[in-house]
Amino acid sequence: MKIGPLVLLAFLLPAAPGRAEDIAIEGVRMSRDFACAAGQDVVVSGADNRVSLTGRCGVVKVLGSGHGLSFETADALVVSGMSIEARGRAVGSLVVEVAKNRVATAMEPAAEPAKVDVSGADHEVELTLAGPTRIEMQGARNRLRWRAGPDVAAPAVSAAGVDNRISRY
Repeated sequence: MKIGPLVLLAFLLPAAPGRAEDIAIEGVRMSRDFACAAGQDVVVSGADNRVSLTGRCGVVKVLGSGHGLSFETADALVVSGMSIEARGRAVGSLVVEVAKNRVATAMEPAAEPAKVDVSGADHEVELTLAGPTRIEMQGARNRLRWRAGPDVAAPAVSAAGVDNRISRY
């Protein structure tokens, strides 16, 4: 059997480096520190985990209950569960859902305005806006406070539900 030179060359060349494997933290009452490779996705699930992320993460999902998360930056943050606390320097988009979650971060838009979507009940969200931002809020008794520098416009807001409050501080 004869192997052509292009086929042989394909086997001899090293594979192109791929994206780092996603980080998955699953369990109960674990405490872990991780460094995200550029754009690496992270999933935290279970209950009562304490996770600290450094570097620039891709999509960070926090699922379950009672987690504590600190992070530097992420393309997107999804907090879905109950009594989760997440604090970070900046994200491009944010989703907070289910109940009693607390999130504090800055919104840094990329090519599109940053997007915030809050649904469920009894959340407390504190944001610093670094550029154009769209906020959508639904559910009940949610609180979202935002601030921005003098050169940043107020966010575009869409709200529905019962006893939700969006205010500047």
